[in-house]
Amino acid sequence: MILYFHTGNFLPQYVNGSAVGTRTDSCAVALCTEFAKKGYVVASCDYRLGWNALAATQDERTLQLIQAAYRGVQDSRTAVRFFRKSVADESNPWGVSSDKIAMFGEGTGGYITLASAGISNYNDIILDDTGVPISKFWYDPGTGTQIPMVIESIHGDPNATIDAFAPAEIGGFPLCLANHVNYASGDPIPSTFNFQMNLGGAMGDLNWMDEGDVPMVSFHGPHDQFAPYTTGVLVVPTTNEPVVEVSGAFDVHSEINGYATNNNAVFAEIGLPDPAVAFGNQGWDGLYPVLNNYVDGAPTEPFDGAPWQWWDVATTEFVDNLNGTNIAATQLTLNPTMGPAEAAYWINEITNYTAPRLAVSLEVASLGPGCNDEAACNYSALATTDDGSCDYAAEGFDCDGNSLIVPGCTDVIACNYDGFATEDDGSCDYMDTTLPTGAENVWLVGLTLSGTENEPLAGGCELSGGVNPNVSVNGVFLGDGTGGPLVMSSVTDPTGGLLASLVAIVSNTPVGICGGQFTVNLSGTVLTLAEQNGVWRTIVPVLGPQYLWAAPLSSFTPGCGDPTACGFTSPCDISLLCDYSDTDGDDILDCQEIVGCQDENADNYNANATDAGACNYNGCTNADAVNYDDGANTDDGSCQFEIVFRVNASNTMVDGAMGVSGSFNGFTVSSMMEMGYGVWETTLILGVGSYQFNYANGAATETISGTCDAQRMVAVADSPMILDAACYGECGPCAGCTDPFSAEYNPFAGEDDGSCATAIVYGCTYSDASNYNSAATIDDGSCEVSGANPCPTDLDGDGATAVGDLLLLLGQFGQNCE
Repeated sequence: MILYFHTGNFLPQYVNGSAVGTRTDSCAVALCTEFAKKGYVVASCDYRLGWNALAATQDERTLQLIQAAYRGVQDSRTAVRFFRKSVADESNPWGVSSDKIAMFGEGTGGYITLASAGISNYNDIILDDTGVPISKFWYDPGTGTQIPMVIESIHGDPNATIDAFAPAEIGGFPLCLANHVNYASGDPIPSTFNFQMNLGGAMGDLNWMDEGDVPMVSFHGPHDQFAPYTTGVLVVPTTNEPVVEVSGAFDVHSEINGYATNNNAVFAEIGLPDPAVAFGNQGWDGLYPVLNNYVDGAPTEPFDGAPWQWWDVATTEFVDNLNGTNIAATQLTLNPTMGPAEAAYWINEITNYTAPRLAVSLEVASLGPGCNDEAACNYSALATTDDGSCDYAAEGFDCDGNSLIVPGCTDVIACNYDGFATEDDGSCDYMDTTLPTGAENVWLVGLTLSGTENEPLAGGCELSGGVNPNVSVNGVFLGDGTGGPLVMSSVTDPTGGLLASLVAIVSNTPVGICGGQFTVNLSGTVLTLAEQNGVWRTIVPVLGPQYLWAAPLSSFTPGCGDPTACGFTSPCDISLLCDYSDTDGDDILDCQEIVGCQDENADNYNANATDAGACNYNGCTNADAVNYDDGANTDDGSCQFEIVFRVNASNTMVDGAMGVSGSFNGFTVSSMMEMGYGVWETTLILGVGSYQFNYANGAATETISGTCDAQRMVAVADSPMILDAACYGECGPCAGCTDPFSAEYNPFAGEDDGSCATAIVYGCTYSDASNYNSAATIDDGSCEVSGANPCPTDLDGDGATAVGDLLLLLGQFGQNCE
């Protein structure tokens, strides 16, 4: 039995920004079919979707994703029990074995099946192998404490064998409903399976894995942009926002091969051929690095981490038109060679590599005689000797009886490209377009300049996401596309030679113009240009991280694109109608004559002024301000004052130090100093205005009890301020002793709390003095020493307290005094 789990980022198809994401994806059906042909029952499974990939903070995104993955694990294990139930109670309608079950997962499905293979119990999710919390799966819900992102009593156990509900205060709705609970087939851990295969997924944390877990096979691209090949931070594909650190196939198999007993020993130690060694799998049988479209060790399609996927372009474009999205063009830009031909190659690789390892792991086949000719339809990687059973396809046909000769258009840039075609029949059509072409429709073609030595020429266009038409070549597209690929004609370079190399490239690059998009073959690299705001663009790997762009001349506004000329409208306009008038002949254009203040001491001094103008001397005119300017003639509202913040923390245990957090410091915590009487203080420089703030104990911001506002306020007007010492976490001052003649007196206390207990008595507190007062609590300096040593620290009697006295003291240090 094989349970297959599809990709999709835990969101519905298209909502996830992709053309795939269902259990009927083309590659899902193809892979399941291949293994069904080999005698397995294969179920392509759904699982619960939903998470907020656009949550504001990383903690929120991590919480949402780990809970989605947890539901996926529960659903995958419930699927195991569903089929075991069919064996036990329903006469086994599919003819499966309850103890020979595998899970395959692609992308998101890979995350689910890897987690399901590794997690042994609830604590395994949130604690590492030493029992310490895995911090990335814990968060602060706003109470200053840390709680797990998954809670068994709320979300259910990992096997989904208990009912669990959301807290009553948010609705008490069900989050886990147990199904098929009694069908664990005697496993020590319910809902287990026997083998896992991963296509481009990752493990949530390596602590989830243990020696003795099920055998694993992984296909993963070292260049994968969306699932780290080693260990790295997973990002939201559409926004590039960080979510959580995960571990890809390389680190998963490194972990497996680090155990005393390799989890993959069942197939890794029987001598199976391992072609993945040539692709850099470190000799770790089971790891297959996906090196798709690599040139000189680098991927030419760095965003294509799943070359086994393909999808119907027409259907996706129909969805785009309905919803105003751009999924088809974007996905083709990321994977321009997407199609059944590329997918078929990889599905064949996946099947041939996984099949013998799966068969041995499930004990449905073993080493022995069989067909060992790789050219045969029934080739077995487990065959140790040839038993004469090899079966071959008829000439001109594959093993399924399909003709090997499929006529059609085989050029990937053509509008009618057929990925299934094996023989070009001359039917390729390169022009089926709604775009303006022909001799009367001039197109501009350029490269973005950001990151190159010509970046200054980009002007403000690229800064705003646009392209500069003044740094481009132009030409026209002639013909109707029936005689072969189109090539731009009449190409000229208005920059005077700056773009000579681009002229050569554009003049020799085959182009297909299909519907509303371009596909080009640039030096053997196929690129699809995606439309954005009337400009078609794509990244060009062979030219570095630059965008190649194309746009019709009519999409740009005629105007002056020269910022040094009069009449300048925008650097993104074409340089027409520029005005270079200089009526006074001073070599300064009329539009560039500048009237301004020429006094260097003035606030509005203009070093470029050609004519004198009024000068302003603005500044802070309040003498109480820290930035008082005695030369200012007009107050500009910039005055800043010293504001002393005080908080009385005598009512709480201080965690290191107190602090203050408010709108004046971005709600970070500024440290305070302890001043005595439990009071902490800091001085901040603030401008005029009203500010919200709270005090903080360590890193925890106070929660105020009482009828006052939850946040404190301070209004800075026209003078420095010393704020009253508010009681931490309370509306007013702390209660305390208010009697100034009591030893317990606290000058910052508000209401008296009856703690005044000791009256202050002034007198001599030195017991050897002749006027020693045993009742005195504060020494008043009146002590009289007569007949006694006036210098009790003069131990050697030389009339001075010096080094000799210190040596005598140290010599006796540590002795007990009788």
